[in-house]
Amino acid sequence: MLRWIFLSCFLSVFVFGINLKSLLTYTFDANKNYDLQKAKELYFQKKCNTCHGDEGEKKIGGSRVLKDMSAEDIKGALIGYTLDSSSSFGSSQMVFYASQLRHEEMDELIAYIKGINFAIDLQVQDLMEEEPAKKTKHGTFIK
Repeated sequence: MLRWIFLSCFLSVFVFGINLKSLLTYTFDANKNYDLQKAKELYFQKKCNTCHGDEGEKKIGGSRVLKDMSAEDIKGALIGYTLDSSSSFGSSQMVFYASQLRHEEMDELIAYIKGINFAIDLQVQDLMEEEPAKKTKHGTFIK
């Protein structure tokens, strides 16, 4: 069974040119134009500022400093809250708020917290990570 799953993933990558990294992490559309004013209004409308501060800089109780988290970590946490309701008190509050968000709204909130060009910055970072910075003395990347 595992062999078939692996083979189907390999064939889909080969035939359709799917990036495996996009299957394993959260990706964002770099071509989308985020409206920061709308994103800011959504941030305050959903009451994110109550625990996370006006710009995601605050930490109260079990909350996290959103400014210090990557866009993938924020989206992963939001989706995680919607999937797992068995957690601590602070997390149970996030379950309530996160379950009311659509994925597009999550992206808008992330755009407000991380900046309008966060998706482009992530793509540039991915391109920079494609090849390790330094080869070994034998011209390979494996040590």
